[in-house]
Amino acid sequence: MQRLQTVLVRLKYLTARADGDFGPKTKTALQAFQSDWRLTPDGVYGPGTRAALLKALVPVYKPTVVSRPSPNHEPRRGTDIDVILLHHTASNRASVDLATLRKGSGPNRVSAHYLVAPGGTLYQLVQDSRAAWHAGVSSLRGETKPSVNLRSIGIELTNDGSGTTPFTEEQYRILERLVPYLARTYRVPKENILGHRDVAPGRKTDPADNFDWARVRRAVDAVL
Repeated sequence: MQRLQTVLVRLKYLTARADGDFGPKTKTALQAFQSDWRLTPDGVYGPGTRAALLKALVPVYKPTVVSRPSPNHEPRRGTDIDVILLHHTASNRASVDLATLRKGSGPNRVSAHYLVAPGGTLYQLVQDSRAAWHAGVSSLRGETKPSVNLRSIGIELTNDGSGTTPFTEEQYRILERLVPYLARTYRVPKENILGHRDVAPGRKTDPADNFDWARVRRAVDAVL
């Protein structure tokens, strides 16, 4: 019991020192953790909760970003982030993609929160707290409100989307850190880590078929 309490203290769910007594405060702290991790908040220290606590102790870090602000964003209007959406840019040049995502006038203005260049440079164009314009006409399993833009983080990968141009090792290494960090930080359900094609079927095909989803999902599974 002291080990459980020590973990809850480390995770800041419990402020008292571990005393080995499973009292009301420990149960309430455990229920809060279970709720945050989308487990049944029954206060029972079972196998599922034990596994989640171990994953919660695995540190996550945001990769270093290069700031390239885009003017194309809006308030989230109180909507929680519960989707991470991956795209390809339909270009193999990050400089072209940056220009497109930062274009501040004219029709069809777009943006994303992050752009991952082939060499592994991670650009941040829109702050997470704001809604970027990356999803277009879309829905999450048929739900159109709140809009996908309002509820999501958008990550663009510089890639032409042909299905034959490889996504680079450097891009995957960034995603293996960035996606788990975002998922943990905003408590995004694993089933809501998606591609643009999943929220705009028939209209979008990104990321391309040669994208290694399994690699990203393994990184997420290690911390969620």
